[in-house]
Amino acid sequence: MILEIQHETRVEYPSAVSEAFTELRMEPTSDAHQSCRSFHLRISPNVETHRYQDGFGNRVHHINILPPHQVVTILSASVVETHPRGIDLASCPARFPLSEDELPLEAIAFSSFHGPVRPTDLLKPALNELAPKEGDNLGELVATISAYIKTKYKYAPAVTAASSPIDDVLTHGMGVCQDFAHLMIAILRSFGLPARYVSGYIHRPGKESQSHAWVEIWLPTLGWVGVDPTNNTIVNDHFVRVAIGRDFTDVPPNKGIYRGGANQKISVRVESRQLDRAPPLAWHEQLAPLKVPLRALVSREGIYAPSNVLEMEQQQQQQLDFQHQNQMDVRQQQQQQQQQQ
Repeated sequence: MILEIQHETRVEYPSAVSEAFTELRMEPTSDAHQSCRSFHLRISPNVETHRYQDGFGNRVHHINILPPHQVVTILSASVVETHPRGIDLASCPARFPLSEDELPLEAIAFSSFHGPVRPTDLLKPALNELAPKEGDNLGELVATISAYIKTKYKYAPAVTAASSPIDDVLTHGMGVCQDFAHLMIAILRSFGLPARYVSGYIHRPGKESQSHAWVEIWLPTLGWVGVDPTNNTIVNDHFVRVAIGRDFTDVPPNKGIYRGGANQKISVRVESRQLDRAPPLAWHEQLAPLKVPLRALVSREGIYAPSNVLEMEQQQQQQLDFQHQNQMDVRQQQQQQQQQQ
């Protein structure tokens, strides 16, 4: 399947800001399951972009906007060819418990609790209910955990924030895709199975496309297997992977710092469409206009409630960094005044 994906983020400020530095994790990966044929960034104000790979192999672009500005628009456009996978969890011959000697080096970093995926007493009821017995098939265990989360927890925005610990979804019994991914990772790691967080997109024909989050589990003979607990399904060719990490804090689509007012308005939209064939090299010069509306990310009592929740971390991070920068500015002004006296 050949997919064209457009992801637009618009940031507006009530007054001019400056010295904005932003990291973007929006370029899809290329691996055995998908090939990123083309990727293009269009940023306003026009700035130079720099590209590197982070420690997890994700493709990162960073920009630095120095002139004062009130609006920033970031449009990422990509053409990705996804491939059928045909993975059957039941075909995994491995049995519980999984020996550490069986783990490849790359899986070790995804075996411990980290960030929002943290140990909590609130997790004990789920662990007791799902606890595998010695000799249980690991593939079937993964399928059972995914079905449990889909059945037990309700999808509901505006309940949690992007970097909420798993305590929040366990307390409220509801959340969104990154909450379900974090919860599944916590359960899997509790049972000794390496699991990592994946951010990307899901193409839904006839429905609005979405930024999305799911989980990859390492299983003997199968390697890394993608499972989406939000929809209780094995990841297929409708999914486009962008970045992997231990949890959401490793892979936000965009985050950064800036100097200026903190009451910014952030709006986002994502649209994907299936193509009959790969477009020409200059395809990005004639992109089809986005038909879905921009949706504002709204702050309410510290909880962010957009339709595209993967963008929330940027707003939280910018507000924290703004407060920190203001504190630094005040200290510098006080020091200057003391020197003048």
